[in-house]
Amino acid sequence: MESHNFTPFRPAGRGGFTLIEILIVIGIIVLLMGITTQMLGTVGEAQGRAKAKSDMALIATGIEAFFNQYETYPRITSVGNEKQAAGDLYKCLTGKMAAKIQNAQIVMSDVGSDNRPFVDVSKLKIADPSDPHLENVDPEKIGVYFVDPWFEPYLYFYNTANTLNTESATWRGQGFILLSKGPDGKEKNVRSMYTTGIIPDMDAYHEEAENIDNIIQGMEE
Repeated sequence: MESHNFTPFRPAGRGGFTLIEILIVIGIIVLLMGITTQMLGTVGEAQGRAKAKSDMALIATGIEAFFNQYETYPRITSVGNEKQAAGDLYKCLTGKMAAKIQNAQIVMSDVGSDNRPFVDVSKLKIADPSDPHLENVDPEKIGVYFVDPWFEPYLYFYNTANTLNTESATWRGQGFILLSKGPDGKEKNVRSMYTTGIIPDMDAYHEEAENIDNIIQGMEE
C-alpha cells in the first residue's frame, strides 16, 4: 500500500502560534519571573544585613561613648518591652537621658536640656511606635527609636542592677548585647543570655529556628 505523509494546510502568510507554543512561552516567562524574584530577594536581604551591621556598629560606638561619659552603660533592657527599651536607648544616645548617682543608686533619668548626642541620628532609621513603617519621622517625637532594615527595634540588653558598685546576681557578661532580629523579625532567648550577658557560640544560638537569620553585634556569623 502506498504511504502518504499528511501535512496540515496552513494559509500562506499565516504567522500565528499554536496553543501548545503559547503555553510553553508562558511557562518560560513564569519560570524566569520566579528566578528573578528569588535573586532580587537574595540581593535585598544581603543589603539589609549589611545595613543592620553598619547601624549596630554605629549604635555600639555611641553606647561606648555613653559609657565614657557616665562610667556605665545604659541600665535598660529589652526584656519585657522592646519598644520602650528601644525608646530609652534612643534617648540615651541622643543626649535626652543620662545616668546619675543618687543615694548610692544608679538612676536612668530624662534630662531637662539636651546634651551632646553620642550618635549621628541622620545615619540611622527612626521609627514611630504607633506605626514603624511611617517615613520622615520627627526625631524629637516622644517614644521614637532606631529600627533595623525590617522595621524592628534593635534589641539591647545589659545589667539592670542599680546599686552602685554592686553587680547583678545574674549578669556576668563583660559588656552589653545588641542585636537585630533579622528579616523574619523573630528571636529566642538562648541559655538566658538576655539576663546573664553570656552569649553562647553561634552554632548553639542558631540551633533555634527563630535565630537563624539574627545578627549579633560583634559576633561572627
